Amino acid sequence: MIPDPLAAIVLAGGQSRRMRREKSLLPVGGRPLIEAVIEQIRPCFGQIMISAGDKRKFTFLDLPVVEDEAPGQGPLLAILSALRASPRAGNFILACDIPWIHIPFLQTLLAKAPHWEIVVPRYRDGKTEPLFAVYNRSIIPTIERQIEGGDRRISSLFKICRTEFVPMDGQKWFRNLNTLEEYHDYLQSKKQTGS
Repeated sequence: MIPDPLAAIVLAGGQSRRMRREKSLLPVGGRPLIEAVIEQIRPCFGQIMISAGDKRKFTFLDLPVVEDEAPGQGPLLAILSALRASPRAGNFILACDIPWIHIPFLQTLLAKAPHWEIVVPRYRDGKTEPLFAVYNRSIIPTIERQIEGGDRRISSLFKICRTEFVPMDGQKWFRNLNTLEEYHDYLQSKKQTGS
């Protein structure tokens, strides 16, 4: 069990424009994608919450749902709403469209969390995975100031917060399901591996 101060917050408030349907509810292995994600991370956290624009969609999960204060305004505002609602200092924020999670890599991020305000995976080319990262509630005022200044880029936080970047290259397990093609490719790969 990961130390008590950490919570997991699954972001499920996106508009799924490229998928053209609610991707959090797409069937994977006989259950909704978001449920498959939650079951993988459940052993790692004392608390799991959902961040969503409409809490009614996720009552079947029997978990606390934080409604976005400004639905449809992007992930930074969703993170702000979630951090405000969380009772924990450290919060692992992940998108609902990451179908398979490598738990040892997740545990690497969580182990670093007590020493940093943000812990985020980064590739050699400088790109990051901000929706598979740990954020401390202490950065709430920083996010508020940034949004007031008109900047909604999560990456801007990395420059002004104490941020630890964890190498992401070589993590072939990681994928997002943003389109129907990616979703069907993932289902096909599951069939081929028998997982």
